[in-house]
Amino acid sequence: MCLILPCLASAAEIDPLALVSGLQRELPARTAYTEVRFSKMYDRALVAHGELEYLGPGKLGKRVDKPYSETTTIADGEVTIQRGSRTPRQISLDRIPELEGFLRGFSALLGGDAQALQRDFDVSGSGSKAHWQLRLSPKDKRLKRRIDALQVDGAGDKARCFSIIDADADVSILMVEDLAAIELPKPLTQKNVELTCRRDSAP
Repeated sequence: MCLILPCLASAAEIDPLALVSGLQRELPARTAYTEVRFSKMYDRALVAHGELEYLGPGKLGKRVDKPYSETTTIADGEVTIQRGSRTPRQISLDRIPELEGFLRGFSALLGGDAQALQRDFDVSGSGSKAHWQLRLSPKDKRLKRRIDALQVDGAGDKARCFSIIDADADVSILMVEDLAAIELPKPLTQKNVELTCRRDSAP
């Protein structure tokens, strides 16, 4: 059973819009993830593990289990963040354009809404059934100042990685499905994580 994406046709080359049109998921859609963030601010990659939950258009939950406990919930244009036992914080989604952009792209992908995706992003795709890649470049100027692109890597009938490429070249890669539980590559470099996302099958 395909958890994040439906099974794809075995065509030699993918059609990105046709692919998106077939992505609608039964709600709620959940997947474990491992997130690896590469930033010029740090001398090593930051790693977190948890679960993503897609609850429908404009609604997303992200739980961090390790190395700390935090829950982020997006609904009705508001972001609620709770870390550990602290009092939850609420922030307008408008104040976090990078998160708003991820939500738009993620919602359109898992909602199978190619029209919404084209409204907010320039969509391109490459690859074949063995490995395909979608690249979403934001059209909104304010968002583009923060995010260069969202990228989705998949193999066979599954999405495997969601990447947020910041305008300053920092990158956050969410490894989902079977990749969420594998041992991370050594050395833990951006190139090695990207290669892991693009292998035909998980170890």
